[in-house]
Amino acid sequence: MKFFLPVNHSNHLFFKSAVSAGLFLLLALSIQAQSETKQWSERKFDRTILSIDKDITRKRWNSAIKRSQKALPQCIALYSAESPTCILVLKNINQSYEKIRTFNPQGEQIETAYRLSSDILGPTHATTNSARDYYYKYLIFNELYAEAIPLLMEIIRLEKSRDNDEYQLMERYKQLYALEGLTENWAAEEAALIMVIRLAQEVLGKDSEDFAAGVEALAYNYCVQKKYYEYFQLIKEQQVEIPCLSESRN
Repeated sequence: MKFFLPVNHSNHLFFKSAVSAGLFLLLALSIQAQSETKQWSERKFDRTILSIDKDITRKRWNSAIKRSQKALPQCIALYSAESPTCILVLKNINQSYEKIRTFNPQGEQIETAYRLSSDILGPTHATTNSARDYYYKYLIFNELYAEAIPLLMEIIRLEKSRDNDEYQLMERYKQLYALEGLTENWAAEEAALIMVIRLAQEVLGKDSEDFAAGVEALAYNYCVQKKYYEYFQLIKEQQVEIPCLSESRN
């Protein structure tokens, strides 16, 4: 039995260059807005923010998106792309799209919302957590598996430090195992599977489907890596018969 990565179709060095790119894009939007439309006063901007809040309260998501997209470049012009206020406007855009069960068609806004939230508000802030989750779902939906891995590893680190829910951690490591396999990073897949097996044994026991599936997947992983000693040791220890054939992974 093989694990599958759940995909929701409805669902600091590494980050620095991405943050810079996101800021550049937002500044470009600001310049474009100023060339096409008169810059707003702070009073007009504040009134618009109040209107957006009302839209969100009344669940008028499309209206919230439209107002927020107009307000974003004005916010950057008045304050800066790194302003918490502008990060909140980005959050409102993405949150509203999520409420209507779709992804923001401007994918760069999804990424930028996460990068800026993490850098400015901190990795454990509620806004960052929401932006991270939405960005992760976006990457999976678009099959950008390699890009999703660092994000999932951050999620795992945060969950370990926060509530230490071993069942939830097992589910996260199952996702990580799937992503590493999809990117053919076999050594990293092996490490994730070892964690899945350990957690499945602790949480559900050796008789569980998750434990058996993890053992089977790890055996295939050893075969792919030509780690035959580890393969034979595993099937002997677990007293299972698993053929060592590459096509078994299919």
